[in-house]
Amino acid sequence: MEKLTLVLMFGSLALLINIPGSYTEFKLPGMERVTRLRFYVQDLVGGPNPTVWKVAQSNLSDVLPSGFGVVSVLDNLVTSGPEIDSKEVGRIQGLIGLADFHEKALVMLLNLVFTEGEYKGSTFSILKRNPLDDKVREVPIVGGTGAFRMARGFAVTTTYAVDKAHTHGVIEYNVVVVHMDDAMMLESEWKFADQ
Repeated sequence: MEKLTLVLMFGSLALLINIPGSYTEFKLPGMERVTRLRFYVQDLVGGPNPTVWKVAQSNLSDVLPSGFGVVSVLDNLVTSGPEIDSKEVGRIQGLIGLADFHEKALVMLLNLVFTEGEYKGSTFSILKRNPLDDKVREVPIVGGTGAFRMARGFAVTTTYAVDKAHTHGVIEYNVVVVHMDDAMMLESEWKFADQ
């Protein structure tokens, strides 16, 4: 029985890895669903309409090359394609801070808020360390709401493009998220604590 369970687990993982496309969803046995998403974050740190704003810094921020202690808030546009005029999918909102004495590395507390499409009104949360000089970064998904209740998973992020003035960056996100199946939220199946 244990071997059958392992075969089923590895078979499910193989399916997960080989699914093509920018959006895929399938159900795991039981109460959970796996969704794959690809989207692009438009990071505007300068120019006429910035979406990232510095709100604090330490006495060391200007002294250390890592910028340690700078804290910013953001409300970045999320699009279906890398171009800024691509279809809006949502917003990434949250708090970021440079939190490493030696290298430019952010600590990030982010929420992806879906504003359009099938997941409109749903969210998932990302909590991560982001070493900015790494080409590929993996970050965890630690929760969610709406269609992404009880979310957990990961995103692989890469810097897709940065303009010459370093005021507009585009970050590609490839996400795998495991979340509760909507069918589990049917009110008729809920039980009271005293039952």
